[in-house]
Amino acid sequence: MGMGGTQRSAKFVKYLPKYNWDPIVVTVKDVHYYAHDISLLHEISNCKIIRSESYDPLRLLARLMKTSSNDKNVIKSTSPNLKSKFLKWLNQFISGWILIPDSKILWLPFALKSSLSLIREEKIEIIYTTSPPHSAHLGGLMLKWITGVKWVADFRDDWTGGESQPNPSIIHTFVNRLMEKFVLKIADCVIGMCDHLTVNLRRKNGYISKNKKFLTIMNGYDREDFSDLENLPLNSRFTITHCGSISRVSDPEPFLKAIKLIFHQHPELKNQILIQFFGTDIYGQLDYLVQSLGLEQNISQIRYLSHRKALKQIMQSHLLLLTIFKRTNEEIITSKIFEYLASGKPILLISPEGEVARIVRSLDRGVVVNNHDIQGIQNAILTYLQKYQEGGSLFIDPLSVPQFDRERLTGKLADVFSELTSMEKINNKQIETQRIVNMACN
Repeated sequence: MGMGGTQRSAKFVKYLPKYNWDPIVVTVKDVHYYAHDISLLHEISNCKIIRSESYDPLRLLARLMKTSSNDKNVIKSTSPNLKSKFLKWLNQFISGWILIPDSKILWLPFALKSSLSLIREEKIEIIYTTSPPHSAHLGGLMLKWITGVKWVADFRDDWTGGESQPNPSIIHTFVNRLMEKFVLKIADCVIGMCDHLTVNLRRKNGYISKNKKFLTIMNGYDREDFSDLENLPLNSRFTITHCGSISRVSDPEPFLKAIKLIFHQHPELKNQILIQFFGTDIYGQLDYLVQSLGLEQNISQIRYLSHRKALKQIMQSHLLLLTIFKRTNEEIITSKIFEYLASGKPILLISPEGEVARIVRSLDRGVVVNNHDIQGIQNAILTYLQKYQEGGSLFIDPLSVPQFDRERLTGKLADVFSELTSMEKINNKQIETQRIVNMACN
């Protein structure tokens, strides 16, 4: 049973049946969120999905907006800016200060009720939870205590000590660390999304050397997502594309300053370079930077694209942009790096050293420039542009990094489940199909 819905867990759910595991997803009913991609649900349409109620502020807001949608006067009186400010206030104040570890804690009573019924009726073999939101692991912890079913806790980000889970006070820090301690101790297996994270989790549990309870399963790409996209024609102009939300972790300021310098020194390039940003500008910094640097005519912004359309834009681009700002020692590995790698396009990574930088360098898939090196960013862009103009090949074959294939990675997770349940194979042709409950918050 896994809590914490993401593309990562959705892909696991998609491929687990190929490894003789039958997933059941427990998730929340619709919430008000800045992005919804219904197409991703089609991949798990054959999976049993249980949707439960929640008192999560985003769920309550979704219900409120659904009710008010029948009232035209309410719609007219509620501006998009007001809705955005209200939503931001909910997330920052209520979720940040009042609810520990996060707002999804108000979903747990409903999720636990649904999950306990499933465990009893479906003879569930494994509980699988994934975070953030870290409330998901509290659900796994309670179910483990109540039922004794084997439990796997999957961490995509660190719970404490990183910037993905800021604590507004000492009390919040203490409570979160206490919760994390219990989760790491009680879980039968703990998975980290990268080696650095796995090491941190293992140390927090008191293990200095390797322990087989802790292992790494990275994110990846689904080759089926790239079907019919591998041979798309490139854009006629040299295209630099950034896919993903703009936030404090993915600040585009160094890149935009480098672009400003390029256009100042080479004004003729303004009509030769197309720059695209696809994703939500969470704090409005992209809008502000584009306007303050006078780049309105050179930057194309689209707030949100479906996953399929975003991949199409990636495959028609010449250079892919990724920015990662680290303010702590936490490793930040965005899922889009693996689809960037799968595309075969060169990557311009603007970031200090870290796991992603090591991946890009080890695979020789682009250039890494520190976010403080504006001149270095400028030189990298001009180098790729010159190579393109001279007719040189910038690309390698798509899908040439099989170690990050989602189906293969799901096989590693299935091996974990099988080892925990000591599943015995009768023979190579007759394998008992086991059942897993996956609790997903989003």
